[in-house]
Amino acid sequence: MLCFMFRRSLVFPSGSQGVVQISSGLSRNNRIENMLLSLSVIPCLLVALIGSSDAFTPAHLTTHGGGLSRERKRTSLSVLEVEERTSEIADAPKVENEDNSPLGELDTKGMTERIMKSIQAENQATGAGGASTWEAFLRAEANWKKIKEYTPSPDDIPPPPFVTEQNASNNPKCYAKLQEQYGKSLDCDIAVCGGTLGIFFATALQLKGYRVCVVEAGKLRGREQEWNISMDELLHLKKLGVLSQEDIDAAVQTDFPGCRSGFKNEEVPVEGGYQTNKIGYECFTENVLNLGVSPKVLLERVAERFVSLGGVIREETRLQGIFVLNDAGAALDLGEETDPITSNLVIDAMGNGSPITRQQRFGNKPDGICTVVGSCASGYDAETNLVGDIIYTNTMIQDKGGNGKMQYFWEAFPVGIGRDGEEPGTSDVKTTYMFTYMDADPQRPSLETLMEDYWKLLPEYQPSIRNPEKDLDFRRVLFAFFPTYRESPLKPQFNRILAVGDASGIQSPLSFGGFGALTRHLERITDAVAEALDSHLLTKDDLGRINPYTPNLSAAWMFQRAMSIKVGQPFVSKKFINRLLATNFEVMNDEMGPRTITPFLQDVVRFDGLVGSLARSFVADPAFMPEIVTWVGIPTLVEWMGHLTMMGSYAALDNLVSPWLRPIGNAALKDSRKRYQLNRMCEAWHFGSGNDYDVTTLPKAPFTNGT
Repeated sequence: MLCFMFRRSLVFPSGSQGVVQISSGLSRNNRIENMLLSLSVIPCLLVALIGSSDAFTPAHLTTHGGGLSRERKRTSLSVLEVEERTSEIADAPKVENEDNSPLGELDTKGMTERIMKSIQAENQATGAGGASTWEAFLRAEANWKKIKEYTPSPDDIPPPPFVTEQNASNNPKCYAKLQEQYGKSLDCDIAVCGGTLGIFFATALQLKGYRVCVVEAGKLRGREQEWNISMDELLHLKKLGVLSQEDIDAAVQTDFPGCRSGFKNEEVPVEGGYQTNKIGYECFTENVLNLGVSPKVLLERVAERFVSLGGVIREETRLQGIFVLNDAGAALDLGEETDPITSNLVIDAMGNGSPITRQQRFGNKPDGICTVVGSCASGYDAETNLVGDIIYTNTMIQDKGGNGKMQYFWEAFPVGIGRDGEEPGTSDVKTTYMFTYMDADPQRPSLETLMEDYWKLLPEYQPSIRNPEKDLDFRRVLFAFFPTYRESPLKPQFNRILAVGDASGIQSPLSFGGFGALTRHLERITDAVAEALDSHLLTKDDLGRINPYTPNLSAAWMFQRAMSIKVGQPFVSKKFINRLLATNFEVMNDEMGPRTITPFLQDVVRFDGLVGSLARSFVADPAFMPEIVTWVGIPTLVEWMGHLTMMGSYAALDNLVSPWLRPIGNAALKDSRKRYQLNRMCEAWHFGSGNDYDVTTLPKAPFTNGT
């Protein structure tokens, strides 16, 4: 099966200037080690589905249960009401410009600059969302151009290293302080670099009793624009004590029933599936990315809790480098005028623009790119602004001439409904995104070219407007490009430094949901960090076990590959991507139900859902297989099948071995390193198979026979 997930809780790191790097793959040594272990249990693959057999259960034998219970109150619409009212969007006539020209001919030259210069730039966050200014856009454009034009060469000269080790001459000031404190208490147990998402890790670790310091280059504050998330993900943070229910209630500003997914060759109403109408397919999923959370309120609340627990925040403190003395600790270089901060462990939460990540990635060109442009604005039709779009297409693959071919996808979320008495249908504010996948070929379009396409196509996607510049009042213009790397998660290259979140590349190469990935992995990572600290296991090899090979993440790489068209690639059909996604989503939604589609839309690839949907999609459209092979290529398919096999192995190990091996091993093993390795291995099985997502809280597959 080839499927797609995309999340829009975009978290851009401080100083990233629109650049985010995501990784999806695995190192050679790590791959061999895990394959040798897991191939021994390949006969157990089918047994792995014990307790999760819905993927292979005929739909007519399953029952349709109730929805997911959630701790919240809101003004709501029924799903039927949502479907009736949102259908007005599809039925609305296509608008024309004032000069009656087709929408695609709207003159957008210079529109991006004019709109961005009209937006007030004061008090913009340096972290989550970045600056929405023309100057920031030009910096991102320049960075994108550098990546496209870069060709790796053995003669490349690396910049001065950000992380240095051992030798006093590398950083005399940091070396002297570590020597002075040798055998004594360091300034803190853990130094977290980057506060936007780092504050969540810091608070969870402070709750465990460690002395934690957060270092943030700018002010620790969230952007005004909302992050979209699901309630069950917020409840993970409540479970850990990072948030309270009062915090959640204060932070959630928008609440709507759910999101639409749709893949259509043209913007017309559709009924049934792609095999019957040859145009596309739409579906609606409840309780996914249906909450708009204020990052400003959220970060304020978490920071207050962190400080009340004894944590230290150093704002407007720019990090100049890190020095590691293996036997003594690590020191943060804060410049000539400021005393270094020493700690036992440094957590890199600076996102994918992290200078540590750049140092490790030097000489590598991205394997893929996702570009995202969009805006948050008022002026849309309030009565139909009721639900979100998690992924939607209404055009076929676009031929951009010298810039290559691309499929444009849309995503949108209403703002300011469902909470504090704001009835659905009363807000005209909406966030919309247009994104696409491509390689980093020098011929690829500029960000401004993509923005111009966004302005041109937005009225067709949102037919209540004609001309974005005249009809909308903009709050922010959004832009980013996401380089992806097949080698991931990124293994530590230095002792005493661990990358988390976006810096580690642990999230999907499709979703780019930094906040959503944080909620999923926070408990696992902080528990592992606690065990590593308590057992003095802070070498790069020990810390590398916290970011292990996860085959479901690696399998997602081919999903991105299927969404992009390389420059010069043999072309199959302009309808290929819509046909592929429409078929897969119809299978996942109509035949397999919430237990398959909901985890996919929340960033989790489960083995049972993947294999079940793969089989059903082949049955639904067997003639499509040759086109898929031609499009993706046999080598990529073979590699993907290897990751799929590993997913099955991990699922079998997690279901059959971990329940007895982990408790017995922890009781019997006397060596702390062996216990630590056992725990990390069992976690890799659990998360690498997607079993960390509990599907039993979701309804089973719906009936398909009309009863």
